[in-house]
Amino acid sequence: MDVLNTYGGGTDTVLIVLGVIMCIVGLTVLIAGFAAVETPPLVLGGLMMLVGLFAIASANSPVRHEVTLRPGHVIDAAKYEVIDQRGAIYVIEEREVSE
Repeated sequence: MDVLNTYGGGTDTVLIVLGVIMCIVGLTVLIAGFAAVETPPLVLGGLMMLVGLFAIASANSPVRHEVTLRPGHVIDAAKYEVIDQRGAIYVIEEREVSE
């Protein structure tokens, strides 16, 4: 297997900043909802915090490799997942190890 190109693997800083801001605003709305004992601010604050946490959790992009195969070789399906195929070029991504 010959690696032609590798990309990804970075962290999206803007997504993390927006997630943190959403969590702070959501926490503020949640505290205001508890102080006023009203249900809509509690629901809105909880949803804003969930969206912020989801944005922070999805900020990492996976590492992808563009590879070609040598004659007689195959891609290890236990280690890599084939994302795309363009002719003889495969775009693969490492599988996450589940323990």
